[in-house]
Amino acid sequence: MAVVVLYAVMLGFVGVGAAFLSRVWKQGEQNKKQKEFLQLLFFLFVVGIITRYINIDQLPGLQIDEAMSGYDTWALANYGTDSALNSWPIYLIGYGTGPSAFYTYLSLPFVKVLGLSLVSTRLAMLFLSSVTILVVLWMLLKLNLSEKLTLSIFFMLIISPWHLLISRIGLDANVAPHLLLIAVCLILVGMNERGKRQTIFYSSAICLIGLTSYAYLATWYFLPLFLLFLLGYFLKNRLLRSKQVICLMSVLFITIIPIVIFAYVQYVRHETLTIFGITFAKMIGSQSEGQTILFQKDIWGAFLGNLQRILGFLLSGRDGLIFSSIQGFGFMYNLAGLLLASLGWSKMRQEKSPLTQLTIGWFLCSLPLILIIVPVVHHWNVMMFPIIIMMGYGLSSLWSTETKRVFQTAFAFFSVLFVFYVYTYNSVYKEEQQDSTYMAPITLEETLAVGNEKKLERIYIDRTSLKQLQDLTFIFIRFFDPISPESYQASRDAPYDKNSNMTYRYYGKYTFLEEDEKIETDKASVGYLYHKGTDLSKKTFLKDFAVFENADFFLFYKE
Repeated sequence: MAVVVLYAVMLGFVGVGAAFLSRVWKQGEQNKKQKEFLQLLFFLFVVGIITRYINIDQLPGLQIDEAMSGYDTWALANYGTDSALNSWPIYLIGYGTGPSAFYTYLSLPFVKVLGLSLVSTRLAMLFLSSVTILVVLWMLLKLNLSEKLTLSIFFMLIISPWHLLISRIGLDANVAPHLLLIAVCLILVGMNERGKRQTIFYSSAICLIGLTSYAYLATWYFLPLFLLFLLGYFLKNRLLRSKQVICLMSVLFITIIPIVIFAYVQYVRHETLTIFGITFAKMIGSQSEGQTILFQKDIWGAFLGNLQRILGFLLSGRDGLIFSSIQGFGFMYNLAGLLLASLGWSKMRQEKSPLTQLTIGWFLCSLPLILIIVPVVHHWNVMMFPIIIMMGYGLSSLWSTETKRVFQTAFAFFSVLFVFYVYTYNSVYKEEQQDSTYMAPITLEETLAVGNEKKLERIYIDRTSLKQLQDLTFIFIRFFDPISPESYQASRDAPYDKNSNMTYRYYGKYTFLEEDEKIETDKASVGYLYHKGTDLSKKTFLKDFAVFENADFFLFYKE
């Protein structure tokens, strides 16, 4: 059912894209040149949509943070509380420091209807990503940019390794950049509108910008600068009337009231607050301490170390996380993408159009953020769309040479890179993605389903045989075999303990074993789960057990 809905949504977006471009054709000059241009845009749109949807139920395995928030989504959809028994929280307790809840509420309808699965957890991100692609296409055509610039920017968005990956994983960190880009698109188009229609465009944009504060904690360091930049830009260019300023400030204030209350709970009240059934939970720990260098004792040394890591990050395009980038391609095709973005920066500095000025301002506002946070791809999310636009400008600038050959060569070069990237992602890199420290293979779901089918009352899991973070194994198990949040709390190592929301030893009917731990082997209705590759020669007690095995796991069981 979930897969049927997945591809129905994909085809629906293809249909919407076709209808939109058909309308543009009817309203345009309807000559051969425009027809070829729109056909190429539609081809790129279809490629972008398909590559983001295909194999989403298999790749890239189950990421640990989406497993954590996915369970909370399922719990809220079915019981009205998260894993910590908080009703409709503004922020999830999760590990004790988050994640943010915005993506949880986006994906809640899908999980409610389709149940908890990779597809239902990721459908909201796919939907948001598809909307963003469509909005960017709409904005580029509404701004009446040159065909080569429109094509170049849209092409760079479609083939972006970063955008393809964040579209395929249901993480809270991946929401903010999409909201920001849609907001900037609305602002740019709104500049050409008048009266109430313009105010609606601007108000919608400000609301989306305010909502990014709910999407990921790192954006808190970026948003004040970006909002001040927007205010300064609009006042300097006299683009706002006094009534509009009051309206937009009111929209922003109303939008951020809940997150302001949440911040008040964290830093002033220090105690969970519930208003009209909405929970403003006091976090158990601080997410900021793990994300930024601001809490280091030697801030200057941490800053210099951060600069060194940033340089290596830019040159390699990789941050060491298997779900962030693919070796050899990085998040922007490494140095090739960096060179193109540099050309685009130079071109944009000269043009000084609203698009270039807002993009440059967005990029500059994100620089202080990347200097103080740990350089990993998802921490840089807020600056990636400006980089893509710069790359588009860089590609477009190659057209201005004496012939089109340089542009065509660059276009072909990046097209080939994208083809190899998609191939590598779907085949060569598949095994590494699905079974690594922060990922669990989808075969785990099948293995646990067998345990439920055999009605095993207790399953022992040899955590030392797993490749995943062994003290957090329960997060993957809980996603594929969820129980009610009340049952989860009751089965934890320390049931209902308010000083933690984690469990390491027990979850439901599962017990996680330490190395060489002695267990009772004469019980019935039990199972023992091991990862493939485990040396089972010393597990002589398993000789009388039936066994289920797949590509990654053994499940020995006695009914």
